[in-house]
Amino acid sequence: MYHMAKYWPLNDIHMGANSTCLLQNSKPLYRLAIEAITRNFSNNPRCPNYRAAVDELPLGTRLDLLAEMCDYPSLVDVQLQILSDPLLVSDFIRCLSGDLTPLVQCLQWLHSVKKSVPIQLFRQYKKLAEEKIRPGGYSRLDYRCGLRIGTFLIETGWTVEAIGILQLALQLARFGREEELPVLRQLMRAQTLAGKLINASKTYELIQQMLPKVTWLANFAHGIPGKENELQSLHDLQIAVFHSFSLYHFEDSYVQLSYLCGMESLNRISQRSPSRLVIDVLRQLVRACLGLRMYTKAAFILKLAIGLVVQNYGRVSALYAETLEDLAILWLACNKVGESVIVYADAQQIFKQLYGSRNLSISLAQGNLTYGLCLQAYVTGRRESALLLIAKTLRNYKRTLAPDHRMLIQVLRLRVTMDLLTFPNSVNRCTDVLQVELFDHNNIEPLSVRDINAQIELIQQWDYNVKKQTMQTL
Repeated sequence: MYHMAKYWPLNDIHMGANSTCLLQNSKPLYRLAIEAITRNFSNNPRCPNYRAAVDELPLGTRLDLLAEMCDYPSLVDVQLQILSDPLLVSDFIRCLSGDLTPLVQCLQWLHSVKKSVPIQLFRQYKKLAEEKIRPGGYSRLDYRCGLRIGTFLIETGWTVEAIGILQLALQLARFGREEELPVLRQLMRAQTLAGKLINASKTYELIQQMLPKVTWLANFAHGIPGKENELQSLHDLQIAVFHSFSLYHFEDSYVQLSYLCGMESLNRISQRSPSRLVIDVLRQLVRACLGLRMYTKAAFILKLAIGLVVQNYGRVSALYAETLEDLAILWLACNKVGESVIVYADAQQIFKQLYGSRNLSISLAQGNLTYGLCLQAYVTGRRESALLLIAKTLRNYKRTLAPDHRMLIQVLRLRVTMDLLTFPNSVNRCTDVLQVELFDHNNIEPLSVRDINAQIELIQQWDYNVKKQTMQTL
């Protein structure tokens, strides 16, 4: 067993072999090998040879093996020990970013058995950071490690744990340099989504102080030969910062400011911008448009976001399911309840396919954990009745859950989602709702960032008068 990693017969598949035929023919054998190794390991979890062999496997194989350990109670401590290494988890995120489903599965399984990987990652990252500060400290550890882990935790719903890791990463970044800005912007995202808006406002002020320097660096690099990649990186950082501003203002109920920052992000998108960043910008702009009762524009932008997700992540991905949840909220806001429920069910089916039925447990699932409550509140027909229902549920959760529990944080944010909806019995029902045409998300064609870039001018001209009125009210 000790030599398993050294002579692993399928290493070439997971190290970038180009033969599609080889991959397809070997996959069943690969899965059988993973299952057999895990089963034998579970019978002898303290075997040092098994444990040592796991460390010698290629990253992709190692992560698959860790995911296979889920539902094996005897291997819980082994899983937790391996996944508590922040450098390893950072490598998983950096090298396997195309599909981190197995990593999410591991976090969900361990959380369900009262073992928190994010907390252990924070403790180990803090320990390594303290050793790095001392003379001769750990040279491989830097702020990028914490930035990767923190970003991953934000995207999978572990926002409170992400805050601690990102704060440590900020200590490792060089003070006053532009490398601080990506950490600060993710820290503000985590604080905002965790409902810690007072802390987020302080981070917001720090970012505002640093942003002019990044703008100056971008202007300085413009037109200088050999600086194209650096210029694009700075340009994308500006997009990301304004996207985070939009999220912060939205959660703080300043929807008009959120919309303006979202449009600022959109206007800066170029053909070379990262697809994930563009998707995040579009999805946040959809929420801002809903908050301003611009339902037709929100539907148009969301179609673009879905097309971009399909192109880059496929229709069986967590990001596609999350975007479908956005569509479910849009249809609910447009009083298309039946269509909303169908789309949300499609999203949950994808999550189940990716993570198994465990993902549908409300305390573990990522995405919009409170859609069911939101739907229940909406169908009361009146805003006052809906808010009373939310308040009652919130009181029940506060009695039974820890202050920073994921479910409680989501319910606290539900009020923001409810503000997007125009209730059927509302006397101020927006006429734009009636103009929104239904579309089938299954028929949306894949789109590239280049395609999105070509649509930006149309989005800008969509509501020039609305934007002008918004500026006058600020």
